[in-house]
Amino acid sequence: MFAALAVVDRQGPEALTIRSVARQVGAPPMSLYTHFANKDELMDLMVGEIVRHLYRDNANATWQSELEAVCRRIYAVLLEHPHWTQLLSRPTPSSDAPVRERLLAMMVADGMRPELAFSVFSSAMVSTVGLVMAEHTLNGQAQQERRYQNLKDWSAATTENPITREAMASSAQFVMQEVFDVTLRSLVRGFEAMARDASIESPAEKRA
Repeated sequence: MFAALAVVDRQGPEALTIRSVARQVGAPPMSLYTHFANKDELMDLMVGEIVRHLYRDNANATWQSELEAVCRRIYAVLLEHPHWTQLLSRPTPSSDAPVRERLLAMMVADGMRPELAFSVFSSAMVSTVGLVMAEHTLNGQAQQERRYQNLKDWSAATTENPITREAMASSAQFVMQEVFDVTLRSLVRGFEAMARDASIESPAEKRA
């Protein structure tokens, strides 16, 4: 399992073969079939391991602090292992996320209906993964800083966008981590408001 993840870390999911995993562990390829039937089953097992790694319970006392801790863990881990997001996009069988049930229980105890609590949890997870993918797509801090500097130079040279110009003049640099922090704080505060307002519908209720 960990050998297969090492192959994906180094070369991406497209490089994952039974032979590449066998080379990683120094074993004959056929010997690996005692652990899984085929490559698809191996990848399902890998996704299960990633999910257990990402969704560890941090033992926080409130759902707000636990939700924030889970999001921060997912953000940090997927930045460190960029190819894991590709594995997570696979339509694999559902696997247990250790912290999910406790988080949902804390949200329900705070006044949310179960379906709304699940929507809150899902929204936080999808938003976090989306920001990770955006950071990977923006090609690292150097590229982000270059784009930001281009915007600063453009705004300084025009008089047609005074608020943008003022904002850019007082901002030293663009840091994706700060974008994530602002997004996460905003999400948690919004979710708190949803917990206080029992009339707010979940997306599933709106569709109904």
